[in-house]
Amino acid sequence: MKTLFLLSFVLFVFVSCRKDFADESVIGYDIILVAGQSNTHYGWGYDSILDKTDDRIFQLGRFNENDFKIIPAAEPLEHHTKKNNRIGFALTFAKLYANAFLEEDRVVLIIPCGRAGSGFKNNRWNRGDYYYQDAVDRTQFVLSNFRNSELIAVLWQQGEDDVSNLNYQQDLDRFIGDVRADLGAVDVPFILGGMVPFWVEKSSVRVQTQSIIQDTKYRLPNTAYADPSAPMIISKQDDSTDILHFDAPGMRELGLRYFASYVELRK
Repeated sequence: MKTLFLLSFVLFVFVSCRKDFADESVIGYDIILVAGQSNTHYGWGYDSILDKTDDRIFQLGRFNENDFKIIPAAEPLEHHTKKNNRIGFALTFAKLYANAFLEEDRVVLIIPCGRAGSGFKNNRWNRGDYYYQDAVDRTQFVLSNFRNSELIAVLWQQGEDDVSNLNYQQDLDRFIGDVRADLGAVDVPFILGGMVPFWVEKSSVRVQTQSIIQDTKYRLPNTAYADPSAPMIISKQDDSTDILHFDAPGMRELGLRYFASYVELRK
C-alpha cells in the first residue's frame, strides 16, 4: 500500500512539474507530431528573420530542464538530433496553420521527434522501438494532461535509411496504422514528405522507395504527399553539397508543400 501511494505521489509531482509553462488561459493545444529522419530538421542556413519564433506556436521540450515542458518553438526545435544553425519544415507549417485555422484562445504545439539515421530496418520506428514509443508517449502526455487538446496532423519525413528494405511498404503502412491506433486518432491527417530529388534520382532503388512514399495516399485514407518535385523541384545552389539533405530554403518550401497537402485533406 505504501509503495502504491509513493508511486502515485511521484507521478503527481512528475506531471505537475511539467505543467510549469502551460498557459491557463489556453483552451487547448492543436498538436503537430513531427517524426522521421534528419530531413525533419537538418536544413542548414538558419535565418533569424525568416525562422523567428511565433508567440502562437510552442513545442514540447526534450533536453535537460525542458524535458516534457511547453516551451517556445524556437529553431532548432528539440528533435533527438538537433543541430545549431539547422531548421526543419515544421515551424513553417505551423505558422501557416496558425494563420489559416487556429481558433481564438488556442495555440499550436509541435512535438519534435526526428532522429537522424532512423528507419524501420534498423529498429527505430516499429511499434515498441524506442523512437516510436517516445513519439507516442509524448503525444499521449499532452493529450492526457492538457484539456481540450487535439492532434491535428502527423508530419512524417523518412525513407533514406530504408532504401534497401524490401518490406518498406508494409513497414510504413503498419507504422501509420499503429500510430493512429495508439493515439486514438484513426482519422488524423498523416502527411509524408518526399526525399531530396537530386539524391533520389541517382539510384533506381531510391526512386522505388520514393514511389512507395508518394503512393501511400492511394493505399491509406487521410494521407497525403508533400512533393519535393512539384510544382517545381526543390534544389540547392549546389546540389552536390550535403547531397542527402534539404537546405533551409528547401525546408521552408517543403513546409509550404506539407501545408498545401494538409489543406487538401481538410477539404
